[in-house]
Amino acid sequence: MTGKTASILRFGIAMLSLAAAIAVYLLARAFPPELLAAWRSTGPALAGHAEIFGSAPSLFYTLALGLLLGACASSLARARLHCLAWTGLASILEISQRAEIAKPLSALLHNHLSASAWHVVGPYWTRGIFDPLDLLATLVGGAIALLLLGHLSNEKSGPMVS
Repeated sequence: MTGKTASILRFGIAMLSLAAAIAVYLLARAFPPELLAAWRSTGPALAGHAEIFGSAPSLFYTLALGLLLGACASSLARARLHCLAWTGLASILEISQRAEIAKPLSALLHNHLSASAWHVVGPYWTRGIFDPLDLLATLVGGAIALLLLGHLSNEKSGPMVS
């Protein structure tokens, strides 16, 4: 596989994963992230069946961003490090939705962020609910991204960035 082909595959898988996560939020979630609210014209079409998608957004976001951040690295080792760092951050964000963490964090952030910034990030902690399956999906998405980065590596033919 050529370096260009590997890069195209990594990018394509990342974009499909990101599109899948966004589609779940727009079609099945009652409260999509504030950044996506502008694209939701009516109530979610599948809101009554949101459970069929479960933790898919957590898996897809972690997979997509793990691949994209890894693709920006100059070597396979750095790509893996970038992907692991993102997976760790995403895991911490999931854990931060636990009520005993989210409540004091919300109070702290609400007092230190501008109203417009809080409007965007606040609902993550005020409406978010910790789900161990979301954490598992985050870790699985990161693991898949790591595997794909290794399998679709073009390190033998040059840096990860083309």
